[in-house]
Amino acid sequence: MADILAVTIAKIIRPQGNRGEVAAEILTDFPERFKQVHQVSLQQEEKPEVKLRLSGFWFHKGRVILKFEGIDSIQAAEGLRGYELRVPREEAVSLPEGDYYHFDLIGCAVKDSTGREYGQVVDVLETGGNTLLSIRHETGEFLVPFVEDFFPRIDVRHKELTASFPEGLTEL
Repeated sequence: MADILAVTIAKIIRPQGNRGEVAAEILTDFPERFKQVHQVSLQQEEKPEVKLRLSGFWFHKGRVILKFEGIDSIQAAEGLRGYELRVPREEAVSLPEGDYYHFDLIGCAVKDSTGREYGQVVDVLETGGNTLLSIRHETGEFLVPFVEDFFPRIDVRHKELTASFPEGLTEL
């Protein structure tokens, strides 16, 4: 699995006002990060990447309103509809020890301490305070709570999770 090179922090929904601003859905747990964002990459499937400079932002009704240099009309803003706002991976907010981005966990091989393979993390699910890892192996997928007791060693840099599962957990 390829390394994540960019992190999506917002998705443009529609133009806002008549000066080229756009309303965007916030896709980061750290909205304060917009204070440090300047150069961005806008990406949308099947369309060329657009590089823009963020010149201003403010929050309105649970969304972020963005103003980009050179986008000065409703028509120009309309052309940005549907694009995802991304920043380089190295600009992702540092997390406290023991916290991980979902994209860092997806693709990790899951093995026990003897090297027995359980599969690969294919999804991370948040379920009312619990985080579950969906692990795919040759006979299907199973869900496992992402808790320290089950994962005593986590190495997202090398895409490996060492697991210590209770007997029978992988057969559920």
